[in-house]
Amino acid sequence: MTVGEGLGWERGRELELCLQGAHVTRWRDVLFLSSRSRFEPGVAIRGGIPVIFPWFGDDPLQQGRGAHGFARRLPWRCVDAQHGASGSRVTLELTESDATRAVWPESFRARLEVRAAERLEVALEVQNLGREAFRFEAALHTYLRVGDVSRVRLSGLEGARYLDKLAGFAERPATGAPLTFTGPIDRVYLDTDATCVLDDAALGRTLVVEKQGSRSTVVWSTWAEAAAKLADLGDEWPRFLCVETANVGTSAVELAPGASHRMSVALAVR
Repeated sequence: MTVGEGLGWERGRELELCLQGAHVTRWRDVLFLSSRSRFEPGVAIRGGIPVIFPWFGDDPLQQGRGAHGFARRLPWRCVDAQHGASGSRVTLELTESDATRAVWPESFRARLEVRAAERLEVALEVQNLGREAFRFEAALHTYLRVGDVSRVRLSGLEGARYLDKLAGFAERPATGAPLTFTGPIDRVYLDTDATCVLDDAALGRTLVVEKQGSRSTVVWSTWAEAAAKLADLGDEWPRFLCVETANVGTSAVELAPGASHRMSVALAVR
């Protein structure tokens, strides 16, 4: 058995998913995956596209339930998988269980649909199977591989207000300019459905991040001091930038009984 093999995998020619967390770990060379990731049951993987659900960040109820919800740590069921010369299509599912009810009382079905060909498309659909409405947050916590984060430029968020998590969630006005990176950043951009474009001078390429069903975008880079405190990252921090498709905070989804909500991101190289 290779490292992490007991977690369950689906693999295509250019795509790799871990059934624990419905976690896309590889698509071409576009996603960053830390070499220090711990592929262990119940432990989140550092890199790829973690699925954040049903809350974002620290436990909002302060009950010790762990950051970013439970979806990224639990095993999902493979509903369908097709791999061929033209690409891959995989659907994974997570439903309520004793493990989820222990920390979140709602009745739900979550499906992650992944299509990989000339571009990568990832969609998270959540359905309310209960008799009462519930509220949830979600994010596709995408780690984009870059040559050097200090040499990239991110455009698309110039007109959006944001919450600065490094300053106690202080609200800041729109900057009116593309983002460049000279230190740690952890921002939640508000009320935006904009496409983001990441120009990477070191790798000589541009990544396009297009989203639907999402009103928040999270941008995160640790920088050296914070990265040194993460055993599964360390000195690899310059090689990624997180640009996350999300519905968090004021964009959290209120879902009526029987209703569903779909959020998706598409990644392309140009």
